[in-house]
Amino acid sequence: MTERVFVFADEEELFSVMKDLDCLYCRNPVAASKHHIKKRHLRFAIYYKDSGIGKFSIPCYCADGGHGRSHWHCPMCTKILQRTKDYKIHVTNHGVEMTDKSTVELQPTSVLLETLQTDTDDRTTGDKSSCQKCGVHFTTTSNLRRHQRLQHCQVHVMPVLCVDAKNAIYVTPKDPHGPRVPVHIRKSFSLQILLCELEECWDFMKAQAQRGNPGRECRHLIRTSHARPYTPPPPLCVRSLEDMARRRLLSGTRTQQCQEIHSRAGLDGVDCVYPVLWGEHELSERCVYFSVYTGFKDKWCQFGRTHVSFDSRSGGWKCLCEFRRSLCVHKCLSMWWLFQERPELLGNALDMSADGVEELEEEEEDGDKLCPEEGDDIC
Repeated sequence: MTERVFVFADEEELFSVMKDLDCLYCRNPVAASKHHIKKRHLRFAIYYKDSGIGKFSIPCYCADGGHGRSHWHCPMCTKILQRTKDYKIHVTNHGVEMTDKSTVELQPTSVLLETLQTDTDDRTTGDKSSCQKCGVHFTTTSNLRRHQRLQHCQVHVMPVLCVDAKNAIYVTPKDPHGPRVPVHIRKSFSLQILLCELEECWDFMKAQAQRGNPGRECRHLIRTSHARPYTPPPPLCVRSLEDMARRRLLSGTRTQQCQEIHSRAGLDGVDCVYPVLWGEHELSERCVYFSVYTGFKDKWCQFGRTHVSFDSRSGGWKCLCEFRRSLCVHKCLSMWWLFQERPELLGNALDMSADGVEELEEEEEDGDKLCPEEGDDIC
């Protein structure tokens, strides 16, 4: 039986592997004609450079992937990945460099040109957007942007904010799409620190160090090259916290805890609450995030800070701490800042009745208070 190969230097090598055979990369028996290969596999090829040599990989539909769906076999190890994005990240961790096309072919080959022409003939005419790099047409701009992100690794520059200048702590969106949940990172050449709180980034940098690249940074740390200088946020005022207590928006216990953490942050010379308003950076304004001082380090606050999110549409709160299902002190600190600086975002929270707060105080003492249902919040 012909051995399957998952990386090729040129198209002729791919065609020669399956000459006069059934396709080795499909679950069901099908003739490995050039038409089949270019329509089913080659048109979705991913190009990269390995040791300066241009190569490409093709998707596979064999039984190893399950249910006959397309998947990717890593040519450098035995791992199988289901999604194109995950495959690109995985092979990049092996030290290859992603490219738009194989360096063996500086222009689209005749096979690819025929494929593009055939696809164009099959489509109905209408308003279309075309990719400037490969010429593929799309009916919507959203599909074009998705194609550029997945196939050409084109992403918008993600914002990076310094939330703690003393300890060199920054926040940046975890992912370039979907809810822009922030992640904390630390980078300081003077302190010789390169840290990201995500485990997957730790694994990436550890693997790079073992390959002889100890200074290689994860995708979040790289963004600090365009980080904005530290700008102190509006400080929290005790008067506004007392006003919240008088209006019975916070229990007496939580009010005291907020004061204690705020005082400890002041002694450490850092901001207790740093608002992360992605809406000021041309991103969605629905969710408001906060980097909140904790005063200690744990798995969920590795740098002494945790992040809290507030969905302005549903009114839901989320925190990474071990009391994430309760109205924890970190949510109360964030609520303090919103009440003081952006009270219009709190909405119905300001209309909470005195009876409701009394019940909240009683249940907080038991430690079992759960937050209201958060509906369709996405933060």
